[in-house]
Amino acid sequence: TGAPPPGGTTGRIFTFGSYRMGVHQQGADIDTLCITPAPVGREDFFSSLFKILDNRKEVTELTSVPDAYVPVIKLEFNGIPIDLLHAKLDRETINSEVDLLDVSLLKALDYKSVLSLNGCRVTDQILQLVPDVHTFRLALRAIKMWAKRRAIYSNAMGFLGGVAWAMMVARVCQLYPNACAATLVSRFFRVYQQWSWPNPVMLCTLQDAGLGFTVWNPKSNPRDNGHLMPIITPAYPAMNSTHNVMSSNLRLLMAEFKR
Repeated sequence: TGAPPPGGTTGRIFTFGSYRMGVHQQGADIDTLCITPAPVGREDFFSSLFKILDNRKEVTELTSVPDAYVPVIKLEFNGIPIDLLHAKLDRETINSEVDLLDVSLLKALDYKSVLSLNGCRVTDQILQLVPDVHTFRLALRAIKMWAKRRAIYSNAMGFLGGVAWAMMVARVCQLYPNACAATLVSRFFRVYQQWSWPNPVMLCTLQDAGLGFTVWNPKSNPRDNGHLMPIITPAYPAMNSTHNVMSSNLRLLMAEFKR
């Protein structure tokens, strides 16, 4: 509340997911993250901000889900659906040049804030790790459209969500760095119908920054060892984006890759 402190701001909004990647489709949610300094906690976000939004005539379909695995406020702003997450950083002010890929931002954060931050961190890392962002976007648009039409684009149903499809396409881009988008789409199906699951899809070597957060590692974590189709996020702390894929889902996905 009040004027921003000198040299900093009271909060900032970032986009992530398909909108940030440049593959957003009409009618899809815009994933957004609100980061605030230490004095503004999650309770303020889900009470004070919620009330402010509720009083805006542009805001409809307003829903608060503070107890979700990743807490979120859902709303429509002038008819545009938005998912708004929150992360509280351990600093008194937030510089306008804050770099969300800076691992030091995660120091002293609670796990919910780390999960919220990772949406932006994973998106930005994917865009940095592909050889050509333009061809990546073209290929990803095609694969997303195909997956939705084949009814296998759903994390909640045990298939793959947007970030998993993005990482699979990104890995093909890395394997064929000079290929055009059409070739990448063709190679996508060839690569994944021959993939030896549960060998993981990874875009980079996993790093442990030593901040106490669990990094995906099937050798040391029995739960990770049971994952059937691991597709691992590149940003610390690395997580499996497809931990809920069951054997029946995997069989259906493989059948679709081979069609």
